Amino acid sequence: MPRPPLYQQSTTSTLLAAILLGEDDLRETTEIRRRAILRKSVNPMDITDTEFKNRYRLTKDAFKFLCEQLKAKSNLKASSRVSFELKVLSALSFYATGSYQRLVGNAKYLGQTTVSKCVKEVTEALISPRILNTFIKFPKSRLERDAVKNKFFSKYGFPGVVGCIDGCHFHIFTPNKEREHLFYCRKHFHSLNVQMICDSDCRILNVNAKYGGATHDAFIWDNSGANSYMQELHRNHEQVWLLGDSGYPQRPWLMTPILDAVEGTPASKYNVVHGKTRVVVENTFGRLKNRWRCLSKDRTLHYTPEKCAKIIMACCVLHNLAINFN
Repeated sequence: MPRPPLYQQSTTSTLLAAILLGEDDLRETTEIRRRAILRKSVNPMDITDTEFKNRYRLTKDAFKFLCEQLKAKSNLKASSRVSFELKVLSALSFYATGSYQRLVGNAKYLGQTTVSKCVKEVTEALISPRILNTFIKFPKSRLERDAVKNKFFSKYGFPGVVGCIDGCHFHIFTPNKEREHLFYCRKHFHSLNVQMICDSDCRILNVNAKYGGATHDAFIWDNSGANSYMQELHRNHEQVWLLGDSGYPQRPWLMTPILDAVEGTPASKYNVVHGKTRVVVENTFGRLKNRWRCLSKDRTLHYTPEKCAKIIMACCVLHNLAINFN
């Protein structure tokens, strides 16, 4: 049987491709419309309080308060397709799981591209200055510092403490080769070394996420605004200090363990109380990563270091919000 002319085969293939592309476009349009209808018909607040907290890591009251704050103090807006509240819930679910796939599977009214955009917008809103300064703030007045000191003393018996400090490594995706060495830490993975100061309730008072995992804790501290502020308090003869581990230099405003202390001596007793008090910062890291699983050690943030830092900061804001709402 004779074959059709070559130009006829080409025309037939072109028509077939056009039909298939048209069907793909139709399916995509239909899926978009289906999701839009579902978004309008589903109210995420209808689930039980327990399920809501398990899914989003916040109580409903905390979530409502967060939305009020974001509306008043950030540029986050609803879109024609996604409501304000749904944007925030989408981001919370990602922070809680570290997975777009799981979120898209649970909420079939959202596509992965939409979820990714929501996470980006909400993250930017959470770290905007007015929101960040509302939820993460070092005690600025003597009255506020006295309140922090008194809580530390009543819990641990260590006087003068206005915070515990340490650095925590957060796994990130391998950066580009030109700066990869800045993020490869002593634990043999790529990370951000994030400095945090917390109070006795594991509330984060200060966070610095500017440095890669190769940077030592002491260097980050020496170049931090918190260090300058503590020195200023010392110059004003205020008897307050932070507690840090032996990786930090001993200073009048930063108390570290006494090395080689003989057991039974005052130095040894100091070390015991110091260690029991300072463990609160380790507990803070644990709670932060356990609540917001995108930060946990079995997850790696697959973004640039700059975007990873923003996500970490956003989760710190949410960490404090959760504490405020018990």
